[in-house]
Amino acid sequence: MKSLYVALLTVLILILGSNVFSEQEKPNTSDRSNSINESKNLNKEENEQAQRRNYLIDFSDYEEGSIDEWLKNKGFKFEQAADDREKLELDVDEGALILEARRRLRAFIVNDSLEPRKYSGVRVEWGVVKYPRGASYEAEVNNEAIQVLIFFGYEKISSGHLVLPNSPYFIGLFLGRHDMPYKAYKGKYYQQGGRFVCMGNPLPGETIISEFDLVYAFKRYFQKDEVPGITGVALAMDTTSSGDDGRAVAFVNRIEFFE
Repeated sequence: MKSLYVALLTVLILILGSNVFSEQEKPNTSDRSNSINESKNLNKEENEQAQRRNYLIDFSDYEEGSIDEWLKNKGFKFEQAADDREKLELDVDEGALILEARRRLRAFIVNDSLEPRKYSGVRVEWGVVKYPRGASYEAEVNNEAIQVLIFFGYEKISSGHLVLPNSPYFIGLFLGRHDMPYKAYKGKYYQQGGRFVCMGNPLPGETIISEFDLVYAFKRYFQKDEVPGITGVALAMDTTSSGDDGRAVAFVNRIEFFE
């Protein structure tokens, strides 16, 4: 059941990504104090000691062999262009999974093997080597070098359109060169159940650790008292509307959900 919903949502994102607008025109400083999302410079030792790990997707344990098989053994599967190595090159270096778009593409690497469980937040160690040229949610060129999509529960939320199917709640976290941190976006459809949030503007090649308060954000965005368990996570890359033939490079070291 959860596999069906997550696969469905990856298709829906294709529609969402081309039709977004800002939920808030300016970042609210109170959001920062509430830690709805906070990116900070890398300090690995302090970060590892900060909180007890609850669920960790670690990309630093690759040793040798097929990267595709290594990811499949972690519970991931490939959607859209993610399984086409002529379009999307995958590599591992210095403890990070590297995603390189060689041409315009939409790619999803989906893990829907998570057992439903509630977490208060997520921490992502990641960065961008090359941003897609011209990509900017502010300018309605809604592409990104990397996005982490987090799915909540199995309840199907209205798409807002008679033809489009309903889908579970989701929040997408992305890094953008020209987008304002602490800012969320809605799509033209799925406004009741989906948001895209810019997590920062790291310099090319810079590694940052981003933290996001899932409980606070979910309750605020969707006006709910209870937060469903997390049922899936995906890495997404979209350069379909970007210049330079859609070339982009990003990396992720780990994704950690904590209580």
